[in-house]
Amino acid sequence: MTYFCQDVDLLAWEPGIFVESGWAHQGLLKNVSGVISGTGLTVSGASLTNAGIAAGMVAVLSNADASLTQLVEIVAVTSATAMTVSALRGRATEAAVGPLLQGAVGVTVGSFRPQIGAVGDGLLALVGVRTDEATGGKAPVHADLGGFGPACVFGTLATVYRALSEAKHASSVVLAKREFYAGLAQAARLTLTATVDQDGDGVAETRVHSAVRELVRN
Repeated sequence: MTYFCQDVDLLAWEPGIFVESGWAHQGLLKNVSGVISGTGLTVSGASLTNAGIAAGMVAVLSNADASLTQLVEIVAVTSATAMTVSALRGRATEAAVGPLLQGAVGVTVGSFRPQIGAVGDGLLALVGVRTDEATGGKAPVHADLGGFGPACVFGTLATVYRALSEAKHASSVVLAKREFYAGLAQAARLTLTATVDQDGDGVAETRVHSAVRELVRN
């Protein structure tokens, strides 16, 4: 499956969703013991690889008395018990930045990859690329994708806040954010471009713009 954005991209817009209790069912690690030195984080009592932890995800670090919590980007998983983390960076090409928290920490990791993947499949469908992930169906050849990153970020956040807004007594802030990201997602969906294999010969040859309707003569 192709992911057009990562959890860390969502963190830059809405850090609060990573500590929202409504998404606890998507947790991968829950308050496991860890030790951080600089940008290196080592955990005990859990396997990062078995838990499916990967670069681009977000870890929530807390000190012993929970007086300080920091959300960090997982830059790389270097072994089953070690990873490189960073405070939020402006660009992925910048060097990792050591978090404020150092020493013993509790480590919690959740991911919105299920939503990111589903939104990405919907974006591909807008340019005529469809695949059935459940049965291993292969997508038509496609290349030169444009606009998919922002559209995936806004689409995923719209999905998250739509789900949160369905809870009883949803706050006005949640409802406002639902509408805000839904509007951004709709606008971003009109900016998608891709080169797609439409004749089935295995070569992507047709430039597709999501905002342009294809006219078919009856």
